[in-house]
Amino acid sequence: MSRAIPVFVLGNHVQACCWQVQRLPKAGETFQATGLTVEPGGKGLNVAIGMHRQGLRVQVMIGCGQDGAADELLKVLRSEGLDTTHVIHFPGASGWGAGFIGADGQNAIAVYPGANLLLAPSHVQSARAEIEQARLVYGQFETSVSAVTEAFAMAHARGIVTVLNPSPWQTPPEALRRTTHTVLVNETEAKELFGVQQPWATQWPQMQGDMERCLPSFWQAWPAAQQLVVTLGEHGAVVYWREPSAYDGLRGIFMPAPTVQAVDTVGAGDAFATGFVSTWLACQDTGKSALQSVQEALEQGHICGAHMAATRGVLDGLPLAQQMLSLQARLRPGHAELIH
Repeated sequence: MSRAIPVFVLGNHVQACCWQVQRLPKAGETFQATGLTVEPGGKGLNVAIGMHRQGLRVQVMIGCGQDGAADELLKVLRSEGLDTTHVIHFPGASGWGAGFIGADGQNAIAVYPGANLLLAPSHVQSARAEIEQARLVYGQFETSVSAVTEAFAMAHARGIVTVLNPSPWQTPPEALRRTTHTVLVNETEAKELFGVQQPWATQWPQMQGDMERCLPSFWQAWPAAQQLVVTLGEHGAVVYWREPSAYDGLRGIFMPAPTVQAVDTVGAGDAFATGFVSTWLACQDTGKSALQSVQEALEQGHICGAHMAATRGVLDGLPLAQQMLSLQARLRPGHAELIH
């Protein structure tokens, strides 16, 4: 029997078609692309495969259609060695996505969710045994929010860690806010999370004051949340926690991202999530302090995110566990800044 740490991912799948272009098109403009990639993708699928490659024992639930995209999904999952028991087929189309990737690595993406939104709490109930055996349950908003809410309630009742990436942003229901341990967002989603209308400063540490003014209301609105992780693109990422006493009186930690030549930023956030969550979870069994665990998780998250941004194509950019030492040697993040 595998001794790998078990996790359960509320996944999603889109057949992703991405065009490489010199720059993002303007409204009404047509021009020639320089390249095209077509592969299974989606936030939940990326994270499930990424965690599996990092050595975790992953069970993933995904809703898909009855089409060629679903066939491609099954092919990829099986080639990775992931269980397909909870891949649920619905009549109609799978999810599809279209993206434009500029020469500077920036992107614009549209997603048709298709069967991803058809997952229901009853499907989650069918996976109760796997969820209750997991050490961590991961959810995101490219799948059915009702399914994520049901899975988190089930996990929270058993004291299982839950990690939510509320992306694409929509206001999370109260039931989900009451069962989420860790919230992971990017800068844009953080503003939505905090209800901020005015512009923030564009760089750390000027951004710190804007963010910290919002923290008290966040902790109040998310009573089960113990960690807030905010990624800031090429600038880095910051983690705040509810209980400073567990972290030598510190309130948070900021870490600059490695410097890379970005060629395709699609999936960089998912890769960061993969590295952060996998490392943080593994650290819980090592006797390391809470602060050490978060710092190592940030380092590995940054390495995975930077590697993704420097790689064309998402699945090719999700590193294997055995690659991490060599990647760390050339993609070292900046020195951590402790927040008192």
